[in-house]
Amino acid sequence: MMLLWLLLSCFGVQAASPARKAPVVLLEAEQFANLGGWLVDQQFMDQMGSPYLLAHGLGEPVRDAETTVQFPAAGKYQVWVRTRDWVAPWKAPGAPGRFKVLVNGKALNTTFGTESAAWHWQDGGTVKVGREAKIALHDLTGFEGRCDAVLFSRDLSFTSPNDLPALAALRREALGLPKAPEDGGSYDLVVGGGGIAGTSAAISAARLGLRVALLQDRPVLGGNNSSEVRVWLNGGINLPPYQQHLDEMKQLMMQGVGRLDIKAAP
Repeated sequence: MMLLWLLLSCFGVQAASPARKAPVVLLEAEQFANLGGWLVDQQFMDQMGSPYLLAHGLGEPVRDAETTVQFPAAGKYQVWVRTRDWVAPWKAPGAPGRFKVLVNGKALNTTFGTESAAWHWQDGGTVKVGREAKIALHDLTGFEGRCDAVLFSRDLSFTSPNDLPALAALRREALGLPKAPEDGGSYDLVVGGGGIAGTSAAISAARLGLRVALLQDRPVLGGNNSSEVRVWLNGGINLPPYQQHLDEMKQLMMQGVGRLDIKAAP
């Protein structure tokens, strides 16, 4: 039976454009056409409602993420950026995740990622734009700057919600998303997570004749064993009493599954 891979990442979303009746222009960070050196991180979606971009430069500022945004009309917009100071829970000084937002090559006055331990909308002031503008995230430190979204509002008094249900409603309206997910079909088994355990379980079930859906939110399979994390499995395997226990894993490794530069065979 066919093994169906359902990749739930947001890499395929097009550059932001507002729904017809949306009061704002919402640019989700994962919508940037060119991520530069920023990485999409989905591991906290259950807590914050969305993936975000992470500037993981090991102390060296990463390349700018860039995209082009269409606006419903030229004029002045209030800017809000959803971010956080990731060291604030420990009351550590310095706000190492600092970054700037550039509009048509000019940085806004605000330095982002400096204010709160919680995810929140940081005030970016106002900016004048035409019907189209180039937006960039400019990392200042290389130490894990975080950006979830950039919001532009023609209503200069508009305040973006931080409450997750209200934020989800705003996202649906601004991006034209349905209130309920599309029907993904019926399966004998649905496996959540494309790490070694999930991938091996899905392949084994498919080989036994089940119709399987494997849900994965990363660009590659393998979890910690992928080229994203590079914590390789090792040690004694295929030992009694389950000598065939990790056969699927060995086959995946031989095919290069889990590497960003290699596409797995169907």
